[in-house]
Amino acid sequence: MHVSKRYRLIEPLGEGGMGVVWRAHDELLDRTVAIKEVRYTGVGDAKRAELNRRTIREARAAGRLDHPSVVVIHDVVEEDGRPWIVMQLVRSRSLAQVIGESGPLREGQAAVIGGRVLDALRAAHATGVLHRDVKPENVLLADDGRVVLTDFGIATLETEAGLTATGGLVGTPAYMPPERLNGEPARPESDLWSLGATLYAAVEGRPPYKRDSWAATVAAVLRDAPEPPVRAGALEPVIMGLLRRDPAARMPAEEAARLLYAIAAAPRPPAVPDLPWREEPAGRTGGPAGHRGSDTSGSVPSGGGAHPTLPKQRPARRAKALWIGVPSALAAVAALGTAGVLLSDRWSAPPATPRPTPTSGQVTTTPSGDATPEPTPTRTPTPEPTVTRTPLPAGWSSYSNAAGRFRIALPPRWQARKDPERDSIRVTGPGSPGALIVEWTVPTIPWDDPVEHWAGLEREIRARGEFAGYRRIGIRATGYLGLRAADWEFTRVRGGETIHVINRGFHTHDGRPYALYWETTHARWKQDRRYFDTFARTFKPSR
Repeated sequence: MHVSKRYRLIEPLGEGGMGVVWRAHDELLDRTVAIKEVRYTGVGDAKRAELNRRTIREARAAGRLDHPSVVVIHDVVEEDGRPWIVMQLVRSRSLAQVIGESGPLREGQAAVIGGRVLDALRAAHATGVLHRDVKPENVLLADDGRVVLTDFGIATLETEAGLTATGGLVGTPAYMPPERLNGEPARPESDLWSLGATLYAAVEGRPPYKRDSWAATVAAVLRDAPEPPVRAGALEPVIMGLLRRDPAARMPAEEAARLLYAIAAAPRPPAVPDLPWREEPAGRTGGPAGHRGSDTSGSVPSGGGAHPTLPKQRPARRAKALWIGVPSALAAVAALGTAGVLLSDRWSAPPATPRPTPTSGQVTTTPSGDATPEPTPTRTPTPEPTVTRTPLPAGWSSYSNAAGRFRIALPPRWQARKDPERDSIRVTGPGSPGALIVEWTVPTIPWDDPVEHWAGLEREIRARGEFAGYRRIGIRATGYLGLRAADWEFTRVRGGETIHVINRGFHTHDGRPYALYWETTHARWKQDRRYFDTFARTFKPSR
C-alpha cells in the first residue's frame, strides 16, 4: 500500500486509539521513515473533518521545530479522509520502557535526560509550541545518543486560535499539572510540571501521583502534595520546584536547566557491581519515535503499562542490558566515539551482585577468524605520568579547537573539518588514505570504565550484525595523559576493503569524554600507525 503515491507502507510498528504507526519507505528520497496514520472513530463526519484539520495544523506546528531532541516531521499528507504524518524513524527505547525493565535511574542519568528534554521544551516554547503530554513514554533514548521528545501530536500553538475548541482533555492525568485538570489552558509552566513528574518517575520508579483509578489520580493531583522522593539526591530541589502547584511559583526553566546540567556534570561515585548481561531481544524496531508499544497516541506505556517498583535483591535474576547511544547503522566512524553508551542494570539501583561470566553464546572473533570466549576486560590500568608540552614534529602545525577544548598537531597540508551533526572533527590530508576523528560528544548516559564502554559497544555491534567482517584485535586498558583510557583495535570490511581501526577513549580529570579514532586501510596499517601515535602524543585538552 502506498500513501500519496510516494510512501510505501512496510509494517505496523504500533497501534492504539489514535491510529497506527507504520514503518514505511520514502521512494522519492530512498529512505526509511515512520508514518503515523491518525484515525478518529466514533465521531460524525463534521467532527472528524475538524479533528483532521487540527491534527494537520499541530503537525505543521511541530514541524517548525528544529532541535536534536525533537523528532523530525518530514511531511503531512491527507489521504482517504485522514491525516498521515511522516516522521523520522528513530530507533530507540522509551524512558518508561527502561524504567520498567531495569528500575529507577541514578540521579546523574536522570539529570542528563531531564536536561535534554528541557532543552527541547525551551526551544518549543520559544516558538509558541506547547507539548502538553510530557511523560516517560514520550521521552526516547535513541540509539544515536540523543534524548528525543516525541509525540507532539497533541501539541498546540499558543497563538493559533481554535485548537482547544473541542473541549477535550488530552494527556495522562498522572503527569498532568493541576491547572490543566482544573480546566485552565496549557502554558509553558504546564510542560515544566510534567517534566518534574517525569523526573520523579525516573528516579523513584513511579509517578508522584498514581492511584488505583483515573478519577482517584486526578483527585490526588488536585488535592494532595507530592510525596518527597527518597532516591532523587541532588535532583530533589529540581523535582519539587517543578511540581509546585501554583504555575507562577514553579522553578523557572532557566534555573532548572542550570541545576540539571550541574548535577549531570558532578563527579560520579565509584561504579557498583553489574548484574548479568543479556542481549537485547531480537526484532527490536524503531517507531516514529523509535519505541515499541501498542498505543501510538502515547497514552499506554510501551513497557506494557506496569508501574515498576524498586529492584529486588534476587541474585539469580537475568537482567537485560539496556542499550543507549549506539547508532543503528554506525555509518559514521565518529559513532564509535564517546556518544555510544552501554547502559546496564548497574545504572539503575542494582543489588550488590558480582557480574558472572558472559553467557555461553557470546564469543569474540580474532583476526584469524577463530572463535574464542569473550575475554574479561582489564580493569586496572597502569597510569602514565602527565605528559608535558610536546615539541611539534618537523613540518607539523598546531591546531586548536575551542568547542572541543583541545589542541593537536596536524601533518603538513592536513585539514580538520567539523562534523555538522556531531561534536567531532575529521582530519585528513595527503600521504595517507587514513583519517583521524576527534570526538567530544557528551553521552546521554555517563560511563566510568573505558574498557567496559568499548566492550559494550562491541557487543551491540555484534548483536546487530553490523560492521561486516569485524575482527577484534584487542580492547586494552592503557594510561594516557595520566588518565584511565582504553584502546579498541579492530578490522572491518567496508566497500570490499579491509579497514584497520584504533579508537582511544578516556575522560579528562574534570569529566570531559574524548575519543581519538584512527582508521586506514589494513594494507597500510604498519606504515600509517605512526600518524596515530603522533596525534595521540600531541593531543592536549585545554583547561
